[in-house]
Formats: sequence, structure tokens, C-alpha cells
Amino acid sequence: MNKNNGSGPSTFRRGLEVLESLRLAGEQGLTIPEIVSATNMQRSTTYRFLDVLVSFGCVTRDEITRRYSVTAAWTAPVRSHEAAIEHAKKALRRISDLTGDSAFLICRAGADSLCIHREVGTYPLQVLTVAAGHRQPLGVGAAGLAFLSALPQEEVTSLIEQNKSRLGAYGGMTTEQLQLLVNTTRDRGWSIVGNTAVQGVLGVGVALRDQTGHPTLAISVSSVIDRMPVSRQKTIADWITESLAMATLSQ
Repeated sequence: MNKNNGSGPSTFRRGLEVLESLRLAGEQGLTIPEIVSATNMQRSTTYRFLDVLVSFGCVTRDEITRRYSVTAAWTAPVRSHEAAIEHAKKALRRISDLTGDSAFLICRAGADSLCIHREVGTYPLQVLTVAAGHRQPLGVGAAGLAFLSALPQEEVTSLIEQNKSRLGAYGGMTTEQLQLLVNTTRDRGWSIVGNTAVQGVLGVGVALRDQTGHPTLAISVSSVIDRMPVSRQKTIADWITESLAMATLSQ
């Protein structure tokens, strides 16, 4: 391959070479020396590309084996998101109709939550700051918190640590606060988080799990805090759970 030190397309191509080498390696991933060998890049350059790929959720790093691998969200075909949307769209529409508020569907993309669909409610004041394609650290929003809380604790600890430097931008959240939110979500069975991703807004979230109990998607409803008293939070969580069950049964 022609390796030049220019910027722009050349730099972009080299980043893609790193991503492609990891994609070809599959689930086992690669170590830094293996990536250097596969791409013929300097170690320092490889680290810089990996830092960017990890921050965007394209690549994950196993803290024990120190191997890098491409995240499932980036290796899966686009139609996998389309199938997830079709599976949950009726549930989201029902939830939004019942609550009058916007409902959001997220999946995991590395250490991030990725919004893949949104249904708008009928209440005059809607929370629409999050749209399809929006990414944020897993756990700072209600759906992402529900998803994160459904993961094994070892994985939760790793993800929180990966996002440590980014959490402060979300209402001054700390790793300790996020772990506490995870604990209370597990005790309650559904998530509540406010004044983090968007000031003055509170969200309620529920994870959709597969037959093994592993989270696959999550749904949240968000509105201004004045519309979210404790009694309504519980009602919304029940509606989300009920709508997800109906969607599953109708398959």
C-alpha cells in the first residue's frame, strides 16, 4: 500500500486500514504489535487511530487481554438496525400515544448508546434534542442506563471506566454516581435519570432482553421534570414493559 504522511484522504484511509485489520481478525481481536504488523504503521500512529476509533464506539479494548476488536454495532449490517426498529416501532408508537411524550429506541455502540428511532408524542412541549443517530456515553440517558444496568457487573465497571473522562459533561456526573444509578436501576427494575443529557428533563427507561437475559435494546420516555412525578414514572415504566411484551407476542 502507498503510505504517505499527508492529511485528509490519506489519513482517513490509514484509519480505515486499522479498522479493516480488526474486522478481519474477528471476535478474537488484535494486540497493538499485531495491528502494527498488519498495517505497517508506527506504534505511536496506531495508538492515535485506536484512540479515535474507541472514542467513537467503533472499537473496544479488553482491559485484561489488551486486545482490540471491532464492536458488533459496526460489524453488523445496517438491516440489523432496521429489523430492530420494525420490531419495536409499534411499541414505541403505543408508548408515545399513551404518555403524550416522545419515546426513544437505543442500541449499544461500543461504550455508547446509539439512538436508532424516535416517536414524537402529542403533548405541546416535546423533548426532541435526541434524534436517530445521536450517540452519548452508555448510562447518561434513561434508555442507556437501563441497558447498562442489565449488563454483567464486570462489563459495567469496564464501560464506566472507558467513559470516565466524558461523564462530567453530563450534569457533572462521576463514575461513582453512575454506578449508584446502575445499582438503583437494578433494584427498581427500570431506570430514572434527570438533568444529565439534557437539563430540566427526566427520562424513564426499560431494557429489552433476549432469552438469556442479556440486553439487546432499550426504550425510554423523556419529558420536562414537571411532568414526571414519581407516580407517573412508575406508570410509564409499566407501559413500556407492557408494550414491549405485546410487541414480542405479536411476532
